[in-house]
Amino acid sequence: MSRREERRASGFVIAEKFFGLIILIIGALALYYTNNSLNSIADIGQKIASFVQVFMYAISIGLIGLGIFLIFARTS
Repeated sequence: MSRREERRASGFVIAEKFFGLIILIIGALALYYTNNSLNSIADIGQKIASFVQVFMYAISIGLIGLGIFLIFARTS
């Protein structure tokens, strides 16, 4: 591998770790705000509020998992 390809590969690794960290932070913030704002959405109906709660928890946990995967993934 030439030096230029090595720099490009290390740049991709750094970008992957950076975006993994950003996605992890977004997932954690979504989880936090979903947990704190459930009282305000309970006014629209219990079934809709519970659906929104489950949906947002699933999205948040998925984002956190993807962020962790991107941070710890090894690139060859």
